Amino acid sequence: MKRIRSLKRLVVDLPLRLRLAYCLMRDPRVPAYTKALFAGTLAIVVTPVIDLPVAIPVIGELDAIALTLLAVRVFIAACPGYVVAEQEQLILEQRSRFDDDLRNGERLAIALYRRFRHPDDVEVTGSRARQTSEAVPGASV
Repeated sequence: MKRIRSLKRLVVDLPLRLRLAYCLMRDPRVPAYTKALFAGTLAIVVTPVIDLPVAIPVIGELDAIALTLLAVRVFIAACPGYVVAEQEQLILEQRSRFDDDLRNGERLAIALYRRFRHPDDVEVTGSRARQTSEAVPGASV
């Protein structure tokens, strides 16, 4: 039961903590040296000098996840408490920097899709759908 609880905490806690860490990295009130240490730690985790053998299938991924979670927790603990509390509240309200950047990324992806989509793609709204249905026998709107 304890293992299931730990696994659940890892699966739920890691994405939430990563979101908080992202917001804290973008917050100007967090000291630059704290951000630099965190970024350096993540760089070491992502590009390890000594890696576990690839022959052990799951262990290599688990150590990276565990080290990432540890780095995120230490980074959050090193940040000013009032900034962490404010960012957590903004995340709960979905008004955080992460949420803003996610929405901007969605808008950009949609704009890129519309710009580069194939000209034969049918648009469901407007007169183009009617024109396409009239041009294709058997098509209906």
